[in-house]
Amino acid sequence: MNQETTQSPPAERFAVAIMSRDRVGIVRDVTGALKRLNANIERLSQTVVMDYFTLTLVVSIPQPPSVEELRDLLRSAGSPGEFEVSVKQFSKEAKARPVVSDADIFILTMTGVDRPGILAELAAYLAGKGINIVDLYMYKPNPTDFVLISELAVPQQMNADQIQLDIEALGKKSGLAVTIQHQNIFKATNEVTAPANVF
Repeated sequence: MNQETTQSPPAERFAVAIMSRDRVGIVRDVTGALKRLNANIERLSQTVVMDYFTLTLVVSIPQPPSVEELRDLLRSAGSPGEFEVSVKQFSKEAKARPVVSDADIFILTMTGVDRPGILAELAAYLAGKGINIVDLYMYKPNPTDFVLISELAVPQQMNADQIQLDIEALGKKSGLAVTIQHQNIFKATNEVTAPANVF
């Protein structure tokens, strides 16, 4: 006797970005809406920037809705007009193909007096060299100064020492303190280890 087997269609991935004024319970509301679709969260990044909440995630959904339906569902998780929601169907090449292949990760830090255009100048230099900004965080500890921390994907064929000299020169021109280290060195010098004998 032949038995017909029915296979469920493969889960569809979506890239989602949500922004709103910050409040308690946004992650609860968003994940609750996704749970109703039996969605699995594969990657997530969330932060609050000066009272604005931002959430970026990749979800896989076994019985996927349309992009418009998913966007409407996530908007309805908040109050009317509260959430700005962007949804894109996940590109199959996005996970398998990094933006910069054969790259080493370097950690860049910049500190100094704030002024308009610092980040634009840094970003123009990096893009001109084919260096990708993987992660970027900037804040102002007081009204005049700023701190920038970034992860950079530097192609392995590039001269890392020269990149370091160029970025340091760029910072010195603006009176900024700049350090750039390979992630392995950064981790080794910044990890906190427990003392061997506490007592």
